[in-house]
Amino acid sequence: MSGRLIFKPYYVQKGTGPHLFDFVMTIDEKGDAFHSDIKVTTRGIEISDNEGRDKFSISVRWNVEGYGYLFMPADGGGEFYALPSAGEKVLNLNFELAKTRIARNRSRADRFSRQHWIMGTEIRHLLDLSEELFNEAVMNKSNPDKCAEYSQASLKYSITVSEMIEVDKARFDITNNSARKDFLFGCDTRGYFQMESNELFLERFSEIFNYATITHYLKGDFIDFEPEEGNKRFKERDRLLEELRKKGITVEGRPLFWTHTWVTPEWLEKKSYTELLKYVEKHVSEVVKHYGDEIKVWEVVNEMHDWANQVQLNHEQTIELTKLACDAARDANPRIKLLINNCCPFADYVQLGKWHEIDAKYPQRTPHQFTEQIIEAGVDFDIIGVQVYFVNRTLTEAVQSVERYENMGKKVQLAEVGAPSRGITQEFTELDEDFSTKPYEWHRHWDEELQADWLESIFTYGYSKPFIEAANWYDFVDPYGFLKSGGLLRSPRGEKKAAYQRLSDLRKKWGV
Repeated sequence: MSGRLIFKPYYVQKGTGPHLFDFVMTIDEKGDAFHSDIKVTTRGIEISDNEGRDKFSISVRWNVEGYGYLFMPADGGGEFYALPSAGEKVLNLNFELAKTRIARNRSRADRFSRQHWIMGTEIRHLLDLSEELFNEAVMNKSNPDKCAEYSQASLKYSITVSEMIEVDKARFDITNNSARKDFLFGCDTRGYFQMESNELFLERFSEIFNYATITHYLKGDFIDFEPEEGNKRFKERDRLLEELRKKGITVEGRPLFWTHTWVTPEWLEKKSYTELLKYVEKHVSEVVKHYGDEIKVWEVVNEMHDWANQVQLNHEQTIELTKLACDAARDANPRIKLLINNCCPFADYVQLGKWHEIDAKYPQRTPHQFTEQIIEAGVDFDIIGVQVYFVNRTLTEAVQSVERYENMGKKVQLAEVGAPSRGITQEFTELDEDFSTKPYEWHRHWDEELQADWLESIFTYGYSKPFIEAANWYDFVDPYGFLKSGGLLRSPRGEKKAAYQRLSDLRKKWGV
């Protein structure tokens, strides 16, 4: 029987809060979330059962005034944590968060310096300042309150400069590499049906994008693709495809199989597993053959890693179905590229034990673990799709989560990138919602320029990495996007937001 580990928070922030979110996570040494009994109590963050892991880190949403209210890691400065053999061990949460960020900054800066990156004056100053404040925290460890104050001050600068390091290194690589004429700048194209005219959509879209996604959601799409079994609606999509190809835009189709509750019709949900396999094989073959070589990339399955699982498949079934779908697509057209798309890069659902809103019946995997498993199983696909929405994580954690896929032997697309342009919540911010009294998430409350900052940072990172071949923004026009204020255009009338102009400027700067 192990003891209990407690991370005690010291609320040194001056704002009204909240300063600590009541959902916390445990992460293994490889970087994958796993389920544990970790929870927030009146004493702090407590864990006594880590379900067999010897070492682990934690992820907590913590308010750093002057930076934001985001999930951030604590891992003992890279040494990770272990449960005491008996009794209780209490750690200063503020100190552990600062210690972790300081160690990670040192590691990244050293690594990038070996790649000939030269640290700028501002970055050096902020690094030094964060180190000085952390050293003060170390010297005051016997005084927990004072230690927490210095730790919090250190964290403000260390977490800010960690993002600056990542973006500056990406810009350094772009400057020292050749222009990537084949890089794909993409976006979803449902705006074709949503804007005031098709011509306006095509004008706005083709100005900044050379890659387009046409969606095929069985239901829940702007025009449902197969609301009744066997009634596939190709006509509208054929017209859109023709217009995009006239503009010389490369087209991706998505998805051939996705069973989130939003898009799963009742007739599909009722099928047995055997019936489901038969449908998938026939459906994939029919759809891929219909488009021939006009659609160059197909997203074969979407979010199969134990999150979007309305048909309640177990691990073996998800792998078997994924393999079947990829084989059917390859047989239908061996010239196209096949993509497997993943969401939820930090796998919060593993701790929650949820398939979106329903209780998971089987142990869950992270997107990274699922991708490793399908590669090991010999699934025939070409591209790993990674989503980089703003999900209450730091920019640093967002780009480093993508980096985990670099050595898997596949190309990577940033399949969906997104951030809101108002408020503090993602998907369902209401126009009259008052968020002024709540802590901001990232740097300040969201506005159009901050949305543009997220776009610039993620697209810059993607463009700088040879293993990443595309970056796709989601979605194009408000208020129809997944994120209600996440579009690049303010309305169907086509008014451009700052993020639209920012991407246009980036492409010109990079010579593409």
